[in-house]
Amino acid sequence: MRRIMTLLVSSVVLSGCAFYHPDPLPAGPDLMPGLPARAARSGTLEQPLDMMQVATEAVLHSPDRVALRRAADVSRAQAMAAGLLPDPQFSAGGDHPTVHGPDLVNAYALGLSEDLQALLTYPSRSSAARAAADQAKLNLLWNEWQTIEQAGTLYVQAVLLGQKAARLHQTATLLQSQSDRSQKALAAGNTTLDLAGADLSTALDVASQADAASRDTLTADIALKMLLDLEPAAPLQLAGLEDPPPFTKEQVVAALKNVTRARPDLLALQAGYHSQEENVRTAILEQFPAITLGFNRASDTGRVQTNGLALTVNLPIFGSTQANIKVQRATRAKLKAEYQARLDQTESDAWRLFDELSLLRRQIARLEEKLPEFQRMGETSQKAYTAGDLPPATYVILLTSLSARESELFDLKSLLWGDTLALRTLLAIPAIAPNPAKETK
Repeated sequence: MRRIMTLLVSSVVLSGCAFYHPDPLPAGPDLMPGLPARAARSGTLEQPLDMMQVATEAVLHSPDRVALRRAADVSRAQAMAAGLLPDPQFSAGGDHPTVHGPDLVNAYALGLSEDLQALLTYPSRSSAARAAADQAKLNLLWNEWQTIEQAGTLYVQAVLLGQKAARLHQTATLLQSQSDRSQKALAAGNTTLDLAGADLSTALDVASQADAASRDTLTADIALKMLLDLEPAAPLQLAGLEDPPPFTKEQVVAALKNVTRARPDLLALQAGYHSQEENVRTAILEQFPAITLGFNRASDTGRVQTNGLALTVNLPIFGSTQANIKVQRATRAKLKAEYQARLDQTESDAWRLFDELSLLRRQIARLEEKLPEFQRMGETSQKAYTAGDLPPATYVILLTSLSARESELFDLKSLLWGDTLALRTLLAIPAIAPNPAKETK
């Protein structure tokens, strides 16, 4: 019995003991009141942040990213466990005689066994485990790229929607002033109901558009702060934006040729497929009879001691191993089809986004060509209206037309940036290189 206890204690010590420690849930939110000083170019938060800085902070602080890192840790631990050899089995037993006699003693039996099939399948299981661990790391990296794209998209929305809302509020203020004059003129009998009603309706329409843009700006601002793990009231100054650099057809063609070697989600699917290939190999090896070999030592109640060899053979006669092979092969075929579908989707989405960007740039160029003329007409109409040389109805038409064109330009530029960021991620070019202007949100 002393030998048995020594063996048990030794096995526990060699295996390394783990102890339980409670890990309670948090009692409340853990949002930051502001970004660290390193986030700003000058080492302070006095200067506005550009898109790259915001994306970097999102990768570092996003609560979803923290949770996904923990999930990746679980996947890596599971993969490591799947690639380990099974522990040997130790057995011990004892018998106590129920009759008394001078030659009777307590009997014991000790045994040690190991699954030989596990040794046979170890190389393929270990390779599958390593591939599964690589897949978990690559999935985490792909999520990081998506976080960069999401941060960039919210950055663009917060900046451009803020500018759009500010411009609409300016126009709404001017139109409300004209509506107030129309109401006074109507009360004095100096205008008609239809003209006063049209001025009021136009002022309310533009005010509603301005309020909607303000709500959208607030939504984007809160979503961006959530991504940065900031409190809703935390200060966050964002630099302005210029148009993103355009893509050429040659760039898209070159990137698509390299995408299977660069994009993390495709690399993760490749690693998952390799892991499944090894699972198929393991299932094929497991169709051979499983053998467990063991050694034992025993002593009976008459002090007769013996050493023995134990052999256990599993007989695969009911087809369970063949069924497992079919399952593993079907899983491999499913992963292959998913990978092909992802490649096809990448090709289609890349050219769709490229065509959309080309169309958006033409629309923006056309608007930017005509907008200065609209703005000059707006300034001229403002002076003429103030001097009493322009009818109010014409002034309102010119003002609302200018506002509509400016709003359309903000919307088109927001779409341009969104499609550019999506195409960058799709083509495995996640680096964001904006051209910040001096204006701020």
